[in-house]
This record gives sequence, C-alpha cells and structure tokens, in this order.
Amino acid sequence: MKTQQALGTKSATKWTEARSRMPSRRRRSVPHLILGTVLVVACAAGGIVATQQLGERREVVALARPVDVGHVILQQDLVGVSLAVDDAVKVVPASAASSVVGRQVAYSLPVGVLLTDDVLGPPQVPGEGRAITALGLKPGQFPPEVSAGSNVVVLASASNEGGSVSSWRAVVVSVDRTDQTQVISVELTEVDARELSSTPADKIAVLMVGGR
Repeated sequence: MKTQQALGTKSATKWTEARSRMPSRRRRSVPHLILGTVLVVACAAGGIVATQQLGERREVVALARPVDVGHVILQQDLVGVSLAVDDAVKVVPASAASSVVGRQVAYSLPVGVLLTDDVLGPPQVPGEGRAITALGLKPGQFPPEVSAGSNVVVLASASNEGGSVSSWRAVVVSVDRTDQTQVISVELTEVDARELSSTPADKIAVLMVGGR
C-alpha cells in the first residue's frame, strides 16, 4: 500500500513539474516572436526606402529630334524627360534648358539622347560611315551667312550644257575665310563625300537650308 502511495505521489510530482515548465517555455517564446516581428517590419521599411531612392526621378533635358554634328541647338530641339539618373551623370536639368540653346553638338546624335557637356562643343571627327570634305570656294558660290552648324545643300553643275545637276545634303563643320578663297568644311556620308571631292570647285554652289 505504501508503495502505491509512493508511486502516486511521484507521478503527481512529475505532472506538477511538467505543468510548471510549460508556462516557462511560452514566456521564453514571446521575446523571439517580438524580435521576429521587429525584423519583418524593419526589412519592409528598408525595402520602401530603397524603392523610393531608386525611383527618385529628375526632370532633365533630352533631344526631341535627331541633329547633325555641328548643329546649333534650338529651343525646339529640346524636350524635358523625367528619369532616375545617377548623380555621376552630368545631365542638364530641365530648369537650365536655356543654357544649352545656341551651343553646338560635337557629334551627330539620335532623338532621345540626354544632353551633357560630353556631347556639346566644337564638331568632332565624323562618325562611322560619314566623312568631312573641304570646299575651296569664292565669294558668290555660297551665302556669306554660312557658318559652322549650317545645314546646306551642295550643288554641282554638269560640265556640259544640258547635263544633270548633282546635289548633296551636308552640314557645315567649319569656315576658314581668307582674302580670296573660303574653305568650307562639310560633313556628309562617306559615299557622297567621295563624289563631291572629285567635283571641280568652280562647278559648286552652296545653298543654306532649314532643318535637316
């Protein structure tokens, strides 16, 4: 009988000890749950901040249409675009668009290019498939208003009467005025430049035209 009582007492003791341990485990789990919640919220907040930083946009200046090398920027050549741009890229803010009006482009540029100091300035070497040729002309063969950036059509009359007149569209790269001969350098396609270079200078006339 005493043995049974001892066993019952021992079982009751174990059950009581088990119950006493259960709340302790729940109490220890609460801080872990709180910590997990804090980490989730922190990660979510970090993601929001990162998204806002990556998505920060600025209004900058881009080309509204293609331009040829040497072209002088006009107000209608520009358009404002909203982009997320790295601070390392020295773009022109839309608020300063007037600062590039009247400046030349150093290269032939397609529509949509962001304007930076790297693409503005004196005309540079021609791009692939294009060439620069010099025309030694006398007064009367070209308008005196011709200058770097002017869009022109170069006409070449035939050697014989009744022959066809050849023409090439080009952009003026530079003008070197001397007392007798004016050297006008023009940029055009390489094929046209080869053909134009073989034309006698006294058969050439230059016309200024608008646009491209």
